[in-house]
Amino acid sequence: MSPAGETGTSATPPRANALSQGGSKLESTSNSRGASIVSENISLVGVQVKDVQLWIQRDIEQAKQCKADAMLQALLQRASCAPETQQPELLCLKGVLPVCNGQVSNGMVAKIFWGEAGCTSEPKILDKVEEIAKVHPTVEGHIPELFWYHAFTNLACAIREALGVPESSMSSRMLYILVFRRLYPITKLHGKDLFDVWRQCILCHLTLWKEGVHHRDISPGSLLWYRKNGRLIGVLNDYDLSSLANAVGPRGNERTGTVPFMALDLLIKEGQQGKAKYLYRHDLESFMWVFAWICFRYRQGVLLLRRSRPLDEWATSDAIACRVEKLAFLMNFINYLPKDLKTSQSAIDLSLWVLLVDCFRVLQAANSNHIINRVDDVLHNLGVELGWTEGTYKQIDVEETVSDMDDLLGKFTGTRAWVKLNNTLPL
Repeated sequence: MSPAGETGTSATPPRANALSQGGSKLESTSNSRGASIVSENISLVGVQVKDVQLWIQRDIEQAKQCKADAMLQALLQRASCAPETQQPELLCLKGVLPVCNGQVSNGMVAKIFWGEAGCTSEPKILDKVEEIAKVHPTVEGHIPELFWYHAFTNLACAIREALGVPESSMSSRMLYILVFRRLYPITKLHGKDLFDVWRQCILCHLTLWKEGVHHRDISPGSLLWYRKNGRLIGVLNDYDLSSLANAVGPRGNERTGTVPFMALDLLIKEGQQGKAKYLYRHDLESFMWVFAWICFRYRQGVLLLRRSRPLDEWATSDAIACRVEKLAFLMNFINYLPKDLKTSQSAIDLSLWVLLVDCFRVLQAANSNHIINRVDDVLHNLGVELGWTEGTYKQIDVEETVSDMDDLLGKFTGTRAWVKLNNTLPL
């Protein structure tokens, strides 16, 4: 999902494996495994749809041409003018249009997306998330509140045929409409509020992962918040690409992430082909890339002007090229710090930059250690094969344990900056 605060853009890049798009002509697009439309009472960019005002949010801002999927446009056109006695399944769309158009003022937001028919749906995953929230304080109150949803029973291919829309690669997908309580984007925060909401989302995410809900798409748009009793409460949002540990279905890159925030391990050819196993550490790394994105591109919760905000290349590159850009950042992140850092930041915001440096130093070491350990295991196995080394073969890329997850997160939470900032928060 897009960083919810970066509005006014005409283009956003796709999630991993989405098709490149260009030009201004409306065409049928892949919508990249559940890329969604979220209403924000802003006119649809570049597309005229009768009586419908939707803002398409595709993952992040400033990249390829933003276009509505032709089938979704046709459905919305039908729903906006369908008589109540005809096309009964479109009535749910007609009922949700006031929410999409901003005509309902009770704090709701509609999400419309194409989900994979063979995978666990977002509503079912949210059912599991709600069960976990009942027994874990780190999750309770930190998950989205789903008011209503509808899943179209016809697959995309059947809907396309009925509407006369050309076939695409989406024929195994289903259309979902979800209505949530409206929340606020993390990009509007700064200082200790930003740290607090980000930290709460990390803790919620860890508990969910341990309990078998694997998010797999951490981005600025999935980190939201609301205010309760004077304190900001972080919410981990967007479960349309999530999976359940005990569910049968895709486990590779078929259902993973937003390219600029994906872990380096997944931004390689094997990762894009679905051959890389998705692990907890990949999502935790995504949290770090999101933190860097917000720190570098926002000041006091306001998006910087284009000429003064870096990291655009993360958004405009494909997965392989983005990995090159992010690897360069990781190896030399000190060189990316703003030149006016000391004079343009308050003391509390300056401490966030110290935290950023601390976190990326940990991330740099973690990635290096992972590579070294993997190479050592391969060399060991080759030595065993040649008879040069005694012992048995070592398993490459073994499963993560709960202890591994706690240890990795502990390296970040144990940094001096994290401890100092954590101590400024209310109990």
